[in-house]
Amino acid sequence: RNVENQIYRRWSRPTGNAALRAEISFLITRDGTVRSIQFVTRSGSFSYDLEAQGAIEAAVNAPAFGPLPDGWQADVLPISFYFEPGPQ
Repeated sequence: RNVENQIYRRWSRPTGNAALRAEISFLITRDGTVRSIQFVTRSGSFSYDLEAQGAIEAAVNAPAFGPLPDGWQADVLPISFYFEPGPQ
């Protein structure tokens, strides 16, 4: 499953200030669970950051991410995800 699609479909993309940008990182473990969700960069807007974090948490709770592929060597897949308003 595409991580980006699973998160973006749960994010209410804001209108207006296109200068906002947040980055959140997390780890997908071998069995598909997620851990260590944390902001790398906050946007400066509490509501924007809350929406971004909520999109990731909604995808995690779905659960939208499956287990890592059999050929994946590591026990985790690190993800760094950017939230930027703009066209989808």
